[in-house]
Amino acid sequence: MGLISTIQNKTEQARAKERIKPLLESRMMRDILLEVGQRGTEKLDPQSVPLEQRPRAAKLAAENGTAGLLQSVISEVVLDEKGITLHAGSDEVTFLYGDYNYEDIDDTDCLPAVAQFLVQHLRGYYNISRTFYTVPKHNVRSITEKTRQVFIRRHHEDSPFDPTPTQKQRLF
Repeated sequence: MGLISTIQNKTEQARAKERIKPLLESRMMRDILLEVGQRGTEKLDPQSVPLEQRPRAAKLAAENGTAGLLQSVISEVVLDEKGITLHAGSDEVTFLYGDYNYEDIDDTDCLPAVAQFLVQHLRGYYNISRTFYTVPKHNVRSITEKTRQVFIRRHHEDSPFDPTPTQKQRLF
């Protein structure tokens, strides 16, 4: 039984990787990363560094000055079935899948992996969380979870730091 579920999990990961790959290599993702890069950086807010990582951050600051402690000005990213929205202060920039010749993202299971990819390009510490709904599996009595939205929020002291997405997907 364990072997069958392991093979099934690996197959699902391979399928998810194939679904996410075109999106990550698309003009849409290039535009999003360009926008993230153009938004610039600001000094890392000490409140944004998790307690257990503050000694390391202080050491980096001592070695590199404040140049090594910068974070993206993007405070939140929301991924849903319609598009990806970047929030920077009062600015909101939306990239709709429809504008890039994607009808929509029906299989929202790939959104946590896209969020994980984006966090790698955002400087600073971020929490990744998601909302989901359940749907019955075809011809089976069990149910499966579908992701509705994924939120990437800059970490602050009042939001506990969790560096991993709630749905683990090791795609890359």
